[in-house]
Amino acid sequence: MHLFYSSATPSRPLLRHLFWVLALCIGISQPVLAYTLTCDVQGSFPELEKISIEPATVKVEITSIGDHLYIKMDGPKLYTFFVNTLKTPEFEGMDLTSKTSLWVKRKNMQTQEESEVKINREPVNIKAIKDVQRYGKKLKFFVTGPCQLPPG
Repeated sequence: MHLFYSSATPSRPLLRHLFWVLALCIGISQPVLAYTLTCDVQGSFPELEKISIEPATVKVEITSIGDHLYIKMDGPKLYTFFVNTLKTPEFEGMDLTSKTSLWVKRKNMQTQEESEVKINREPVNIKAIKDVQRYGKKLKFFVTGPCQLPPG
């Protein structure tokens, strides 16, 4: 597909347009599975024991598109995470899923900052870690807590 795209030039806009239509059709044909959890989480900075973080209730969206996993955690600013298994020049994602957990790590190749989300299956709970800049330092922010499955 890269060869097809590289032959498209500004002087051949139809070829470039056809490439994007083909890419969109391939992307749409992939099965998409989505699941949402609600989790009651507590965040902490292990390096700074005196700093207290307010607990929060977050929504965790798990999406599978083709061979890739996407996990998005929405909540208060510090509790917002996004990880996926895609590999691009900017980010490297890894799928570490096992029989006991769904686990995705993501690394920013430029800044070397990492984030990961692990959802254990039994009991259903979440553990997440991300690198953040706080208090003039690069710190690890840890999040843990139980999750509730959606009704039905």
